[in-house]
Amino acid sequence: MKEIAVKFIKQYSQLLGTEGGVVGLSGGVDSSVCAALVCDALGPDNCLGVIIPAWDSDPKDESDAKKIGKQLGIKTIKHWMGLDDYFFPEYDFETEVRPLLEKMDTLLPSRIELPYIMKLRGRMHILSYYAKLNNYFQCQTLQKTEWLLGWFDKFGDAAGDIAPIRHLYKTEVFDFAEKYVKEGILPKLILSREPGSGNYPMTDSEELGNLTFDEVDDILIMRNMTIQMIEEKTNISRDKIAKVLNLVKLSNSKRKIPFMLTK
Repeated sequence: MKEIAVKFIKQYSQLLGTEGGVVGLSGGVDSSVCAALVCDALGPDNCLGVIIPAWDSDPKDESDAKKIGKQLGIKTIKHWMGLDDYFFPEYDFETEVRPLLEKMDTLLPSRIELPYIMKLRGRMHILSYYAKLNNYFQCQTLQKTEWLLGWFDKFGDAAGDIAPIRHLYKTEVFDFAEKYVKEGILPKLILSREPGSGNYPMTDSEELGNLTFDEVDDILIMRNMTIQMIEEKTNISRDKIAKVLNLVKLSNSKRKIPFMLTK
C-alpha cells in the first residue's frame, strides 16, 4: 500500500511540475504519515514541514512537530498565526472578532464557529504561500474518516494539490504510522497523541456517540448496508450507527462542491 502512495506522489508531483511538497506539521499522526510519504517519494530534501502555532495552541504540538521533522530529516519552518493576522472590514476586530478568537475553547465542539473556520483557512493561506515560494505542491492531510464525516473546511484543510492519505480510514493511517515507527522513520510519540488538528477534539465526541475510531471506521466501511445489518455485524447500538451515517449524509454536498454546468 505504501508503494502505491509513493508512486502516486511521484506521478502527480511531476504532473504539477513541482520540485517537492509542503506539509503542515501538527505533530499528529496524519500530517506525520503524509510527510513520511513525501520523503519516501521525493527525498527529505524536497519536503518542507511548516509548523503553524496559533494563539491557543498547545506548546506540545509545536515541540512534537519539531521532533517529527528532525527524525524525518526535513527542513521545518515555524510561522506564527496570531490574532492580528485577521482583519475583516465588515467586522469590528476588537469588539466582534477578537472576543470570538479568545474564547475559542468555550465555543467547542461546534465546527462552524468563526475561530475554527479562520484557523483552518489561515493555515491554508500560509501553506499555499510556502508552496508557491518553493515551487512545491501543497499536501492535503485529510484521511477518509474525516472526509466522509464532513470534518473539514473545503477552503481550509481540504485545500491542497495532492491528497496521499484520503483513501485511508483513520485506523489504516495508524497502521501506516506503526510501520514507520517500527522502521525508525517516525517517533513513537505520534501513536499516543490524541486525534485532532489543534482546532477541535476528535475523541469522545457527542457527535459520534463517544465511539472509538475503530468503531466509526467499521460503520463507515459498511455504510451502504442497512442499520440493522451493521448492528448485527458490529454490536454497536442503532442510534450510534445512525449518528455516524447521518453525518455522512449531511456532508454529502460538501464533498461535491463546486457544482458545475456540463455540456
